[in-house]
Amino acid sequence: MYLLARRNEAMNQWLEQNPVVLGCIFLVLGSVVAGFGVAALVTGRAKTKWGNELQGPLAYLQGGVMTLVGSGIGIFGLVKLVSAFL
Repeated sequence: MYLLARRNEAMNQWLEQNPVVLGCIFLVLGSVVAGFGVAALVTGRAKTKWGNELQGPLAYLQGGVMTLVGSGIGIFGLVKLVSAFL
């Protein structure tokens, strides 16, 4: 685990010096996750990571969770973007 952290040290320093890039990455990632969540809420169908299709209440539950998680990721990205300009 230590070697993995050492390998990414330069990239982590670069992202710390450029918070706009980090904020944009999290904003895009959050938008994608929240988009899949909203699509699951609207259609009532969702796919799991193994390819199984969920329908009905489980699809709505997964869509709600994905929407909440995606929104949280997006909010973190917005906070990084705003803090970069303050």
